[in-house]
Order: sequence, then C-alpha cells, then structure tokens
Amino acid sequence: MHPALDPNVQMIQVRDDGLVGTLYLPGTPPPWPAVIVVGGSSPGIFGLPALMFASEGVAALALGYFGMPGLPSTFERIPLEYFGTALRWLERRPDIRQGAIGVAGASRGGELALLLAATYPEIHAAISWVGSGLVYGGVVSMGAAPVAGWTREGVDLPFAGFVPSAVKWDALPVSLTPGFLAGLDDTAAAGAAEIPVERINGPVLLISGTDDAVWPATTLSEYAVRRLRAHGHPHAVEHLVYKGAGHIIGPPVPGMSFNITHAVHPIIGLDFAFGGTPEANTAASADSWPRVLAFLRQAFLPS
Repeated sequence: MHPALDPNVQMIQVRDDGLVGTLYLPGTPPPWPAVIVVGGSSPGIFGLPALMFASEGVAALALGYFGMPGLPSTFERIPLEYFGTALRWLERRPDIRQGAIGVAGASRGGELALLLAATYPEIHAAISWVGSGLVYGGVVSMGAAPVAGWTREGVDLPFAGFVPSAVKWDALPVSLTPGFLAGLDDTAAAGAAEIPVERINGPVLLISGTDDAVWPATTLSEYAVRRLRAHGHPHAVEHLVYKGAGHIIGPPVPGMSFNITHAVHPIIGLDFAFGGTPEANTAASADSWPRVLAFLRQAFLPS
C-alpha cells in the first residue's frame, strides 16, 4: 500500500546562491527538520522522495547538481562546496529547525549522502539508498580516461576503480556490477577511496539489495558499516539488506511502479540492468520506507 501525499505541501523553486533545486515544505506548522535530497547519475532533481518527506512533516530540499542550466553539464569534478552552500541556505531559514538537518540520496546520491555527512558536521543524519561507502569517479562515456567525481577545495577526491573488461557489454541489458567487483581487487585504490564515515555527526541508515546489477550496493555499503563499527561510531548504524532486491529500492511514491528491471541510461545511452525482481524490489521499498521515517524521527526528536 502506498503512503498518502499531503496536498498542503508547498513547493518553492530555489535558484539562490547558485543552487538549483526545489524546496518542499510540509503542511504542518514550522519549524521543521529538513533533509537535503540528492539523486544519482541521471541529471535533474530527485523531487518525488522530497515530496514524500514533506508529506511526513520533514522539509526537503531536492537539489540538482549537474545536467541542468546553471550547473556543470556532466557528472565529473562536482565541488562539495556547492552542497555546503545549500546547507548554509537552509540554516538561514527561520522555518527550519536548528540542528535538525539530514541528507538522503540514492545510488551515486547514496554515496554522496555519506560523503556530505562526513564532510559537514552540521548534518546530523544520513540515509543512503543503494549507495556506497567508497567514492567513485565521474560518470562519463564508457572507455574514457577516469575522471574524479567530486572535488573539495579544488582537489580531486580519490576514487575506487572500475574494470570495463569484466563487463559483458554485448549482453543486453548490461550488468555493471562485475566491473565494480573487479575494481575492488585494487585494495590500495579502494582503501584510499573509503569515505571517512566515522566523522558523521549522527546516525546512519543504509539500504541495499543483494541482486543489484548496477553496482554491488550491499558490498559497497558494508565498507561504510565496517568503518563505522571499527571506529566505535557513537550513533546508531543500520544496514537494511533485502535479499533478491536490485537497484530500484526507494520511497514507494504513489503511482510509481517498482517493476522496472532495466533502462537506457540518459548519459551513457546503453541499456543497463537494475537487477532484482519486481516483487522483491516492491517489497523492499514498502518495508524500508517506514524504517526511514522512524530513523529520521528518532534522529530529530526535540531534545
């Protein structure tokens, strides 16, 4: 059963300070906790999850970061300072509760959510759907020389490897997971690319499916879990692992189907497999969403 959307949610286009996004404000009285919501390797604004957060009383800033007017045209060398600007912008709003800002993202956005929370202590909760505890490179044409995905203070962040020769490119739809798994054999590169998640100033929730064909999200998320445990992270850490689910796990948006098992990537142009089954993806999405909301409520309970 899909949760209901609140018709009283207010949507505001954000084009301040170089930001490109949409702010979703709940219909309940402010001040609200807030979440910065980021998508993955497809350009645009990850709006529907933000709308669902706002329907549950959490303000959400759905932020684009490439492939839109005013933003970098491609997903490569994206400056983390852009997201720092978004944080400052949210913190200045009197209707946002102080000390109650989190971040949520899916796929490469799940990687970004962990990276941002590890970079900015003002972020007090991180949600990573089908993400990664390792930093990866930019999303450019396959076969091109690897380029950093993210920068900080103008410096490229180290990124883990991807092995194109491990992928069966002529077997459509293409599963990229073997290329990512082969890249993990370069333990030095993987080690250098680990996100310093121990710096996250709050609880962490990771969600993955064991049959992800885009990248091995369960394996990659476990890098973050192991590092958090090894450093004795003082906040809650949970990894929801859904057996047989693929890359299409997320908020069960009304009217949205989780039956998609492959699609043509808008940048690369190849038909990529997502993995999982419609039944497993639907079940994982339905089960995880109430847990996401409970996680946020626990993280942002007024002290």
